[in-house]
Amino acid sequence: MYDSLDQLLAGQRPDLAIVATPHDCHVPLARQLLRAGVPTLLEKPPARSAPELEALLTLSEQLQTPLATSLPLHYQRGYQRFRSLLGSPELTDAEVTVRATVTSWQGADSWRRSRERAGGGVLIDLGYHYLELIVACLGSPDAKSVQLTRAPGPGCEVEDEARLSLRFDKRRLLVELWLQAHPQAAKGTELAIRRDGEVVYHGTPGAAADRGRDHGQPWPTPAAAQLKALVASGFLNGRGDWHHVLHRQYEVMLLIDDLYACAAFGAGLPRTADQARESERAPA
Repeated sequence: MYDSLDQLLAGQRPDLAIVATPHDCHVPLARQLLRAGVPTLLEKPPARSAPELEALLTLSEQLQTPLATSLPLHYQRGYQRFRSLLGSPELTDAEVTVRATVTSWQGADSWRRSRERAGGGVLIDLGYHYLELIVACLGSPDAKSVQLTRAPGPGCEVEDEARLSLRFDKRRLLVELWLQAHPQAAKGTELAIRRDGEVVYHGTPGAAADRGRDHGQPWPTPAAAQLKALVASGFLNGRGDWHHVLHRQYEVMLLIDDLYACAAFGAGLPRTADQARESERAPA
């Protein structure tokens, strides 16, 4: 155990670092690790905004030190069928819905309730998983809209509910997401794909879906499966497609930034200074 990265890096260079800290610490810790030549895996979101991630991406490529983001939905068995359908060019003229809830908690010193420290609420925290999966399968949307509702309680600057609508013109797909975070909410996800009024797919993936066995051996957790895949690809030695995947994370952060910028706000959710200025300039 160490009190700081300085103490750790002074004595040795780890084979791999996993950064799982409050969001505002991701970039400074990753920057220090990359400069020390340590391959690094960041918990989502990798940064609080696209410009933050862009600077980190540039540093990673300049130093040729591998950097990746934790992507559990790509390795969770309960999402395999959904990902396959979403990525198939044959899926057209369909409506895709995602309803996801998670138990909310304030975090140490209430960092999750701070827009500055967390970067936002349920949209960036829970939504990053689903938006990343959607961008990986469909690319960036052609049109988007979002409504955010602020979490209750004094001093809370972030949203606890987000309703998103994303349109993909090439395949004529409409993707709608409803994300919620509440203290009493149970963690869960419901996925559905409908075409011409008929249900093409319906699933409720979760931890139970990943507790099966193959040939008497338990399935690995999504985190373990991703780590195994990274090691097998040569990630620790700078090989593999981590450059490509990292650039996709930048596309996701750009999308999240755009969604916050164009969001309709409910329950008095505070806007950033830039959003407030745009609102003042908008015609009545």
